[in-house]
Amino acid sequence: MSDYYAVGKSVSRVDAVTKVTGAAGYTADVMLPGMLYGKAKRSPHSHARIARIDTRRAEAFPGVRAVITAEDVPGILIGLRVRDVPLLARREVRFAGEKVAAVAAVDEETALEALDLIEMEYEERPALIDVTEAMKDGALLVHEALHTYSGLPKPVKETNVFFHETFSKGDIALGFAQADLVLEHAFTTQIVHQGYLEPHAAVVDIGPDGNVTVWSSDKVPFRVRSLMAEIIGIPITRVRVIPSFVGGDFGGKGMIFDEPLCYYLARKAGRPVKMVMSRQEEFLAASPRHPSIIRLKAGVTKAGAITAWEASALFDSGAYAAYKPQVGLGGTKKLAGTYRIPHVHIEGRYVYTHTAPCGHCRAPGDPQASFAVESFMDMIAANLKLDPFRFRWMNALEEGDLSPTGEPWKGINIKETMSAAVEKSGWGKAKPNKHYGIGIACAERPTGTGESSAVVIVNGDGSVNIISGASDPGTGARTVLCQIVSEALRVPMERITINLVDTDSAPYDQGAGGGRTTFVAGQSAYRAAMEVRKELVASAAKLLKCAPEQAQELIDVRDGFLFLKSEPAKRVSYAQAVKGAGKSQIMAEETFSCNQMEDTCFATHIAEVQVDPERGYVEVKRITAAHDIGFAINPAAAEGQIEGGIVQGIGFGLLEEIQRVDGKVTNPTLTDYKLCTPREAPEIITLLIEGAPGAGPFQAKSIGELPTCPIAPAVANAIFDAVGVRITDLPISGEKIVNALKESGPSGGKAVAAGKERADAV
Repeated sequence: MSDYYAVGKSVSRVDAVTKVTGAAGYTADVMLPGMLYGKAKRSPHSHARIARIDTRRAEAFPGVRAVITAEDVPGILIGLRVRDVPLLARREVRFAGEKVAAVAAVDEETALEALDLIEMEYEERPALIDVTEAMKDGALLVHEALHTYSGLPKPVKETNVFFHETFSKGDIALGFAQADLVLEHAFTTQIVHQGYLEPHAAVVDIGPDGNVTVWSSDKVPFRVRSLMAEIIGIPITRVRVIPSFVGGDFGGKGMIFDEPLCYYLARKAGRPVKMVMSRQEEFLAASPRHPSIIRLKAGVTKAGAITAWEASALFDSGAYAAYKPQVGLGGTKKLAGTYRIPHVHIEGRYVYTHTAPCGHCRAPGDPQASFAVESFMDMIAANLKLDPFRFRWMNALEEGDLSPTGEPWKGINIKETMSAAVEKSGWGKAKPNKHYGIGIACAERPTGTGESSAVVIVNGDGSVNIISGASDPGTGARTVLCQIVSEALRVPMERITINLVDTDSAPYDQGAGGGRTTFVAGQSAYRAAMEVRKELVASAAKLLKCAPEQAQELIDVRDGFLFLKSEPAKRVSYAQAVKGAGKSQIMAEETFSCNQMEDTCFATHIAEVQVDPERGYVEVKRITAAHDIGFAINPAAAEGQIEGGIVQGIGFGLLEEIQRVDGKVTNPTLTDYKLCTPREAPEIITLLIEGAPGAGPFQAKSIGELPTCPIAPAVANAIFDAVGVRITDLPISGEKIVNALKESGPSGGKAVAAGKERADAV
């Protein structure tokens, strides 16, 4: 660690003061001369035909400057991959909360009043709410024209299952024939919101020349630019996206929401328009985590070896698939865990229903898969009378093994995380009381891929600028990029600046998401810095009287100076080197692109809980989280990501659920939707396991998405250890625990799978 100059150290975030003092500008803070305020009118029905829209009263209302319906916007369908969502509902609404019209007025209150003046007539139709009903042959179709949509791997028609994917390895029939015991069970997970503080917000201004400027809370500015240009029908060079600070994301801010409506309202009114979603709108119509039904079947020997594993998952996509960058979710491939299994078959189905469309939420699909797999692993261990840790250890992947779906993995480090977590936790130690429980869960996730470019500049005074299009939705990405460049150039962090830059000025970046930023944006910044360093050294060689062909070998850098390794006192500053090159600045631009997985990150979490069996109340006392990090560029930032993921995972496991009746959300406020707060947060012990090299700069791996995955199953397993009941339906509420304990009888200690069939030997 002492060999490093800037990385491997817990430095303060470069934007910390800006945020803490309130100086950071978010999209909702944007104020423009003559700006109007937009609001959307939304359907009250889960499924209906739009019979009539009359906007005349709204248009005549004092202070209203523009009203638009589907007739005022292009009749195109948009989406990140699957193009299936209209800008405004046209002839039909498919979920309660879908936008049918929009208003721009002099203030938000006037806009809201005008919404009530838009007269709507609907012909309500039957709604498909249950995902299993939606799958059946002959079911009402959510999208009758599905076969015409672009973005699907292959055209499908007369079905609500818009995507069916499979992954196989070995011979599943042979694997089950080799088993002494076959177990199977079903698990369900709920729909949850990402829980970011800042709601979706957008501002659009149209210049006299028709050029469009967009401010957006979206974390992918270049995607906003391309989608807006496509919708409007102009070249991307005429759309400028100005990024703002992003007040949290967790997967939910990768798709445009109200940006197109702002444009068409602004075009009609001749003035800039701002739209900010209310918290209620967020719950009604954002892009929450998919609910799931997962069925697992495993074959094992009496000694505890897993011979076969079969998994099927149903993901309720809601009314649209547009909000996913991929057609499916990466979590489907995780349905066999981190284990050595010779015969595997996995199926994932994605289904339309008349409910709010789901999108990406931190580690898309992975928390659902982890909950099922790691709960099932404990259930199998109990059936075999094996310690849950020992059962996992026996079957855990080791270096050189293929993944459960047959992929080659580099740097398998799962056992190292297991050992570290067990050693630091209360595993195997005496419990403080009868209803104290401890549970374990493992998970993996690859470092994300993509493309990013960066420019690094050393100015005439020796200061350094980084220009990168990489977004920072609160993860500390800009700080890490500064550390990477600081390390490459050996210049103090305080001499480096990195700023929010618009799409006209920044080089291309694919956007935050998938755990790619440190890897992809980090590599481009590192390579640009090293190119600058080479030119600085070449210039310094003349001043230091060093042979040019030996300069890169004989000259070193530190603290913004270049010097001969043999004579450290003989040195020149970066400013002198820039001047010596006959330039006012030295700069380099590099692009890094990777389209295939380079490494996989592993984690083991151990949860310790105290359960009150009378009330079913669960207090999570401590989480021990061991993460395979490769190399921690900023240990404090990595620990912060882990701690945040753990708190979100506790919410997913115990507290959070968007509740719906007939497809309509019944708890669309933070008063009724329970997020995990500091009051519920446990003691957290984070263990950063270095050693298995990653593909990022300095062999770093990603950390952003994995921490939320093992928490729900670790807590569920700990609850079983505490009170002897198994809950397989999230969230694990006190009511479910109490009911399961009643079902288990006075003797207690039975593994009751609340609300689902028990895992029986076949």
